[in-house]
Amino acid sequence: MSIAAIGGSQDFSRIQSPRNRPAIDGSYVEKKIETEKKAPYSFMADGQGYIQYHGVTFFCDDEKQVISLGDISDPKQVLTIPLEDGGCLKVNRANIGDLSHAISMFTPGDIKRILSAIAQDAHCTRKINEMEEMEDAAVNEAVSGTEEIRMTEKD
Repeated sequence: MSIAAIGGSQDFSRIQSPRNRPAIDGSYVEKKIETEKKAPYSFMADGQGYIQYHGVTFFCDDEKQVISLGDISDPKQVLTIPLEDGGCLKVNRANIGDLSHAISMFTPGDIKRILSAIAQDAHCTRKINEMEEMEDAAVNEAVSGTEEIRMTEKD
């Protein structure tokens, strides 16, 4: 049975996209489209762009395609983690504990990325601290050596 036999043929070429709808007078009016949600996990966000999950609050920035946790104004204190389906997660290092409470919100692929980034950051932080300790020890050794020379000169 063909479509023409049931209800006649239809001309589907005249169907308008949802952006262009005919107005009452026959003209076309451009439909205002809200800002597209582009941030990762933004489908979970409320009207202001906040996600509440297990007591943890994330903010979705659709313009920058970022979901953030904590104060991200100081880049030195922020971990930026690219996510599987695009966009990224920005987390203040002080909020890593909060992230652990909400980790089940993320997909398995993103969880792997998050945990890997946290482990890598912890490793780098340890290495930086070790280097600073070595520098401090070298400076202290140099200073104490200079003091010994001054002491022997006075004698």
